[in-house]
Amino acid sequence: MTKPMDLARFEALVAAYGAMPDQWPEEERAAAQAFADHDPRAATLLAEADAIDGLLFAHRVADPSRTLRAIVIESAPRRRGLARRMRMWGAGLAAAFAACAGVLAGSAATAALAPATTHLLLYEHDEVASYDEALEENGS
Repeated sequence: MTKPMDLARFEALVAAYGAMPDQWPEEERAAAQAFADHDPRAATLLAEADAIDGLLFAHRVADPSRTLRAIVIESAPRRRGLARRMRMWGAGLAAAFAACAGVLAGSAATAALAPATTHLLLYEHDEVASYDEALEENGS
């Protein structure tokens, strides 16, 4: 349910949407039209708004000059040519190839080092004599 229309709300409505009722918000249109029909102050507001609307609708913007049109068209971004797009694709493919080569080189290096470490025997700390004990046994 909308609030009843008063002069302040009607004035704000006309200031925002103009004098033409079909431009007013649909949910307030009937209440505003009824207020306009019964209040003489509303008729004054509508007459003022109608004069302003007439000025606004009568205003026309001049067509742009040929010089301005040419400047705007010249400043527009251009499509990249086929050669430039091919260079960009080539650079992207080269970067992807370098990344793949790095992954393969790292995998190969890991695979080459892996067999050397698989034959080591792992002992618990208590089972391995300390370095000092080994030196004492050797008489050093």
